[in-house]
Amino acid sequence: MNYRHAFHAGNHADVLKHAALCLVLGRLRAKEKPFAVIDTHAGRGLYDLASSEAARSPEFETGVARLIAAKDAPSSVAPYLDVVRAHNPFAPIAGPVRWYPGSPAIAREALRAGDSLKLCERHPEEAVALRAALSGEGAPADARVKIFEMDGYEAVRAFLPPPERRGLVLIDPPFEAPGEFDRIARALEDGARRWASGVFMVWHPIKEGGEGADLF
Repeated sequence: MNYRHAFHAGNHADVLKHAALCLVLGRLRAKEKPFAVIDTHAGRGLYDLASSEAARSPEFETGVARLIAAKDAPSSVAPYLDVVRAHNPFAPIAGPVRWYPGSPAIAREALRAGDSLKLCERHPEEAVALRAALSGEGAPADARVKIFEMDGYEAVRAFLPPPERRGLVLIDPPFEAPGEFDRIARALEDGARRWASGVFMVWHPIKEGGEGADLF
């Protein structure tokens, strides 16, 4: 399977995943000491919800678009909605949400001076789109952010422990190949051994037959 997240960006699963990510990043920001974020499967960073991919099955309409228009959204999703609104300053007044920030854009918003973000994306087209999304037209390069066109699981060995000594590893694979749960388990075991003080977040589907149920 060749998974392209552009078809699903902003759906209900993204809302849950990214709302949780914002809460974790908020806790890391609560302390003055710098932190590191490593995103093993970064994707393209920013998604156009007006694209042909998103329009084919507009899952965002029952996800982020519905939530951002709600008048009674819970306070726990406020940090997440703040990031989405920052990328859509005219929504919902001028129309639906157009730009959906993926985990790279969300993590970069949380960085302070001294923090760092390492983004891994092995698919060349997605890596090009990621660089374009995070660079911005005419904007200077952000020295805190590094993008690597590599297997994200290799990043666990290559980048841990980081100099900051505290932070987050986000593992959100596309599940386009067999054995993904085994690779996640090995990465978590190796990562915890290398970085005992790190926080590890894993996003995975609930599979029929209970596959992955014993991951933790």
